[in-house]
Amino acid sequence: MLFWIIAGFLLGVGALYLRNQPKIKLAWFDWVLLLLALVFFMLAIENYTGSMSELEPRAATMLLVSFGLPGLIFAAIVAVRAWRSTQKAAVAAKA
Repeated sequence: MLFWIIAGFLLGVGALYLRNQPKIKLAWFDWVLLLLALVFFMLAIENYTGSMSELEPRAATMLLVSFGLPGLIFAAIVAVRAWRSTQKAAVAAKA
């Protein structure tokens, strides 16, 4: 329970940081991909802890990979797009 409270607080702080940075421009679909990544990460963590508590380490590992990898891919797509938008803003500021 405490983990989810801390995770929710950190996610809220991260979302406010992304929203209030003028250099970072995210399109609406970036927010959707970020939300999907977070859902996949939460599913991976919850399934991993549940399977480990039931003493099923092989299932826990498979669930961690099957839910964590798509979440990581979605988060990487958003991170690369955000990084490229800041690079474009830096080039435009120099010109």
